[in-house]
Amino acid sequence: MSQFQHSQPRLQALNSDSKNEKRNSNKILSITLLVTLISVAGIALPYPILAPLFAEGTSPLTQFLNLPSELLLGIVLGIYPLGIIIGSSIIGAISDNYGRRKLLSLTLLGSALGYSLTAIAAVSENFLLFCLSRLLTGLCEGNISIARAIAADLHPIIDKTRSFSLISSMGYGGYLLGPLAGGYLIMAGIDMVFWVAALACLICALISHILLPKSLDKRDTNAETGSSLSLLSQPDLRRFFLLYLFLTMGVNLYYEYYPLHLVREFGYLAVDISWATVFLTTCMILTSIFINPIIQRKLDHPHAGLLGIFLFGSALAALPFFTSQAYLITFALMGAGIAIYNGFLPAYLSHSYENRAQGKLMGMLVTIFCLGNLLAALVGGVVSMFDVKWALLLGSSITFTAGIIFYHGHFTGKQVQS
Repeated sequence: MSQFQHSQPRLQALNSDSKNEKRNSNKILSITLLVTLISVAGIALPYPILAPLFAEGTSPLTQFLNLPSELLLGIVLGIYPLGIIIGSSIIGAISDNYGRRKLLSLTLLGSALGYSLTAIAAVSENFLLFCLSRLLTGLCEGNISIARAIAADLHPIIDKTRSFSLISSMGYGGYLLGPLAGGYLIMAGIDMVFWVAALACLICALISHILLPKSLDKRDTNAETGSSLSLLSQPDLRRFFLLYLFLTMGVNLYYEYYPLHLVREFGYLAVDISWATVFLTTCMILTSIFINPIIQRKLDHPHAGLLGIFLFGSALAALPFFTSQAYLITFALMGAGIAIYNGFLPAYLSHSYENRAQGKLMGMLVTIFCLGNLLAALVGGVVSMFDVKWALLLGSSITFTAGIIFYHGHFTGKQVQS
């Protein structure tokens, strides 16, 4: 028997193992995408109802200590990401040490409990309970970092940029379905919005527990202990997270205050805001699925990330000056910009530090995003008391600042790893 005949069964076994590994990785990614879609839809359900509710200011839920309703809206918007800041800083790191599947299921159950308490607070019109419930929900929603860590773990079987783009597109899909559903569910009562969000998280918990393989519960014995915040001790990572903080502040000033802008400029209701959000997220999804692969062939990760940052910042700067439905042009460009930088910046970071624990690294990204969310809510709440347009212009300025930091750090000073 020839050497070729001896080696043929071995090659067939290797090919079979490779196919099984590819099939298993695709299954894990598919389930993670489904969980991300449903989970983010639950998160986004309340978005279109809060701005009109607090703008009207007649419900006892929007009145507390005689504070301005704009400031109370900022508190409500900010308390949720504060919870995610705390949760994501430890959840991603814990998943490195104790496994991703079990922790993902447990935190999804915690989110379901948080949304249930929020529904009760909405019915009782208790502002303090409403805020505490949103804080609890945010603590558990720090599990977003686990989904990104799972996507990073699948490399090199599935390319990281492709995985992150798909995770992002599912997130955008959740932001499309959630606000749309919330805009119509409000007709059945504000509590119904949060009951449905609780149900969505419960379904996700069951899906992740039953369908994700137990191999994801494998512990990484080499993982570093401590929260994701410990990464800030490294100067190069600290510089990257600073620019990411500025970027997410700019983006969240847009996310949190464009509904109020649409209410004041065009008299939009919750359903109208929902459809504007549908248009925005549709542009994000299409960019993630069809445009990002083209950009990946033309540009490296740093150039692509910079393109997304400046595209978003330019469109946001133009938004306040549109007084007609033509403002949707800026929504299309902003959606594309967000999808581009979300597809390439996490992959850029993960590739630069591929030997680091990915759960902790992705947890740090989520923590910084939510810190930017919190700061945007608080600063925007104050600025919007004068004019909500100033909050949007501030968001654009901060976004450009992030782009300048990135350009200087990577292209000029070479301070960030490539």
